[in-house]
Amino acid sequence: MARSPERSGAVTVDAHRFNTVYDYSVFDHLKYIGVSSDSFVVPPSGSLEFAVNISASTPGTQAGRIIHGCYGAPGSFWAITDSCARPWSQVALQGQQAGVVLNMINFQTGQLFDWFVSGDRMFALIERLPSSVTGNATLVGLDKAYTQIIKEAPIEPGQAHHVSIRYWRAPGQSSVDYFLDGNLFVHVDHVGVPLDKQGVPFTGYAASLGNGEQLSLDSFQIGHGLFSLLDAFPYQDTSAPTLSVSIPFSERAFGQGAVGTFSGFDVTTRTN
Repeated sequence: MARSPERSGAVTVDAHRFNTVYDYSVFDHLKYIGVSSDSFVVPPSGSLEFAVNISASTPGTQAGRIIHGCYGAPGSFWAITDSCARPWSQVALQGQQAGVVLNMINFQTGQLFDWFVSGDRMFALIERLPSSVTGNATLVGLDKAYTQIIKEAPIEPGQAHHVSIRYWRAPGQSSVDYFLDGNLFVHVDHVGVPLDKQGVPFTGYAASLGNGEQLSLDSFQIGHGLFSLLDAFPYQDTSAPTLSVSIPFSERAFGQGAVGTFSGFDVTTRTN
């Protein structure tokens, strides 16, 4: 993986072929990530928006690719000499196989908003990671954690796309908007409450295990990176061992990769 600045001020991160894989928690998701050292404050009544231009290429991704695994503890797939006793499989979207990502992160609560851009598809993701992953001071169990792909859509390949995420709050209210090339892509109310518990349509990845809680978030850090998202929620969390899925390295890295160019990072704060 190479990261290099360009004359225009853009940064290109190049991992044509993923070669770092893990079968533990969410560590396989992160192929590269950079996060701002500063946090950006959300007004008590107003919004904070992160934006960037992304050009993405995801060589080796495959339409309809099915990822196979086996229910069991991390690494247990390799201990199986015969057929898997409890097989698991799911179709992975292009962006799940390899994505160029903009992150909006609140580490205190584990709440994240992400854009995943790939070769000719993109999706908006919303999630709250459990304390077992983030180590945050606010206790977040599986009754509050969730990861859900809100909406996926095709894009024109080989072009840069302007993506942004705007979090808004007011007393007793909160929402997030995802914008693509200046147009509203999707809107979500009641941040912190899983989409399926709100009755909001989404792609189906992945059903939540609890009702969550509505949040009012004070600040965020901006991040960018190269990701995959091939695991089964809740990512081998020790509090739900029967839901743990082990996925072999050959299913995690099958020749796919990602090259992303980021330019024009922008942070905007607005008060109501």
